[in-house]
Amino acid sequence: MNEVIHIVSKEKDYWKKEEVEKDRMYEDTLELTGEKRQEILGFGGCFNELGWDALQKTKEEVREGFLKELYGAEGCAFNMGRVPIGANDFSLEWYSCDDTDGDYELKDFNVERDKKYTVPYIRAAQKYCPDLTLFASPWSPPAWMKTKKVYNFGRIRMEEPVLDAYARYFVKFVEAYKELGIPVTMVHVQNEPMADQKFPSCLWHGSDMRDFIKGYLGPAFEKSGLDTQIWLGTINGPFSDFRSGFGAPYEEFYDQFANTILSDKDARKYLTGVGVQWGGKHQLEQIEASFPEMHIMQTESECGDGRNEWEQAEYIYFLMWYFFRHGAERYTYWNMALSEGGVSSWGWSQNSLATIKEETGELTLQPEFYLMKHFSHFIKPGARLLGTKGHWTSNAMVFENPDGQLVITVMNSMHHDRAFSFCHKERSFSAVIGAHSLHTFVVVIVIHVWKCIFQKKQILWYIILFNQFYDISDCLK
Repeated sequence: MNEVIHIVSKEKDYWKKEEVEKDRMYEDTLELTGEKRQEILGFGGCFNELGWDALQKTKEEVREGFLKELYGAEGCAFNMGRVPIGANDFSLEWYSCDDTDGDYELKDFNVERDKKYTVPYIRAAQKYCPDLTLFASPWSPPAWMKTKKVYNFGRIRMEEPVLDAYARYFVKFVEAYKELGIPVTMVHVQNEPMADQKFPSCLWHGSDMRDFIKGYLGPAFEKSGLDTQIWLGTINGPFSDFRSGFGAPYEEFYDQFANTILSDKDARKYLTGVGVQWGGKHQLEQIEASFPEMHIMQTESECGDGRNEWEQAEYIYFLMWYFFRHGAERYTYWNMALSEGGVSSWGWSQNSLATIKEETGELTLQPEFYLMKHFSHFIKPGARLLGTKGHWTSNAMVFENPDGQLVITVMNSMHHDRAFSFCHKERSFSAVIGAHSLHTFVVVIVIHVWKCIFQKKQILWYIILFNQFYDISDCLK
């Protein structure tokens, strides 16, 4: 029997070690089917101005401790992050990288503001994760490029000089960050292209984004020689399977947006994958079915209401379950740190992994921090999601790390305890999953060294067995 690490979290009682039952089996099981699904490449959050501003109110040792908890190997081990191109809804002010009206040559393009907030935030993370992977997306183009010269509401002007300049705007952003020693691995064309919001935003018709990608953005990156990937993201709709009026009308939902772009081979050739945030989860099955060659990543976890309750962590677990079951290779949290209350620049209170009291600088890790840690601490880049069956399948996930370790996450959001058994040959164990609790089981690699002396040749052989599904000891007698 291999050693099993068992970590449990529940409301106000996080990250506790418990034992497993090795000699008892329950009726309700989780079993492996033998199917190996997509690679899991990483976890992370978004580098927002309000987050860095809040962290400045803490003592240096507190701030460093938190960043180590996020990006260090002993903590969450985050290995990726999101960067806004210009202002987002958690910026202190609204701005772009070129606010000079009519500057089609982008002579005034700069990332000077980023050097005050975003760049120090990223570099602070890089101290603990030097190989940090970043993806970037705009919430709005420069206001002078839009149908309404404001950062909130409106669309981009579908005019050649505007589109050409905007494509080069993306290139200049990646180049500017590269000069700062911060590589941007991926760009996503637009944050929430189906939302016309009172914070920085920009609506896109699917046909307009298709034409922008194939006629301007793709060729601009090709000409630049950059190896940065272009992704179709970050998609935020449809919110439901029926006509609902959330942001964009029905005719701009899946078939008229994502499918319009992906079905065009001249646009698709420039795209590596599709980035989908929480509001766009209903598109995942269609994308998987029609374009299985597209990589999928989750770009923004659902934001909450600023109360940071355990109930939200339970809810987000099942959001993660849904995304991973539908091909997501990466999972991105939203705000990593905020002041208490989590109020955005436009007045919406949202959750965060940590909250800071502005008066004292006290930092508190919130429930969703531990939720993310249950995954990101144990699941290594290159892990594979495994197919499962049994009564626990809708409440659990199993991942296999590159070294063969199994990581099993289990959530019980019910009001009563439930018996749980994991069954797979020698890797079998049981536990009682308490009401409203999250569990991670890690089947640790056990190394057995078998010594065989072949008398005829007087050769000493050592066979190292790494966590196999079978025991070869009888063969070596």
